Parts: sequence; structure tokens; C-alpha cells
Amino acid sequence: MIKKSKTHNVPHSAVSRTDQRNVRITPAQIDSKPSWRFSTVDKSGPFAWPIGSQEELEIVGKLHHFDSMQWSDIEGTDHHSIDVSKLSKEAKKRLQQINQDDIDEVFSFHLQGKPRIICIRDRHIAKLLWFDREHKVCPSNKKNT
Repeated sequence: MIKKSKTHNVPHSAVSRTDQRNVRITPAQIDSKPSWRFSTVDKSGPFAWPIGSQEELEIVGKLHHFDSMQWSDIEGTDHHSIDVSKLSKEAKKRLQQINQDDIDEVFSFHLQGKPRIICIRDRHIAKLLWFDREHKVCPSNKKNT
């Protein structure tokens, strides 16, 4: 289920706190397949994207798998939105440093074990942001996460 903004009938992540425009989204757009934006990856900092590494090839393979799925099939226990207020102090600080602190939530893709891909979801577009190897963006007390 896509979280809706309290003031607009749009996915919560499609509305930033500084730009409260009403974005019209059709049901087909909400249930569309994800598109990946790589130009938004954070190339430094604690959750830097592993550019040019074997890890990046594995990530791209996982994203390729998600390409065949609808957002409604992806979202669930393993892959979900996270309210910015629940992020670690380090993640919040990094959002400020990269001028992305005007968002309400990020989206987390579980890979396997601890690693996560963190993005900013804007309708069907996943603006890739971080590779969280150690699950430190939003630590969990659950076993094996």
C-alpha cells in the first residue's frame, strides 16, 4: 500500500515539505513498474554507492529482477518506505549534507542479509541514493538484519 500525504491524494514521497504542489497520479502510474535513476547516487559519505565494483554489478542484477515487477508487488515487509524521523542520526546528517533533507521518507530495498539499497521514491521512479552494507541507515533489532 502506498502511503498518502495527509494534504494531498498522492504518494507521500511525491510531495516534499518545501514544494506542496498537488501532483496528479493515475492508478496506472502508481502500480507501474519501477524506473531507476542512477544520477542521484551519493558517491561519498558513509553509505556511498559502490561505483565500478563487483557489488554494483550484483545490485544492478537485483534491480533488473525488480524491473519485471509492479510497485504493488515489490512493497511489503522486505521492501518498504521509511519515515525520515526513523533514520539514524548519521543518515539524517548525510541527507542534510547532500541537500536531500526536504523529503519525508526514503524507500528501502532489502537485498539479502544486512545490505539495503536506499532510494527516494518519486511516483514510479526510484532515485537511487545509498548502498547500506551494514543496515545502518535505519538499524533494526531483528535478528539477521
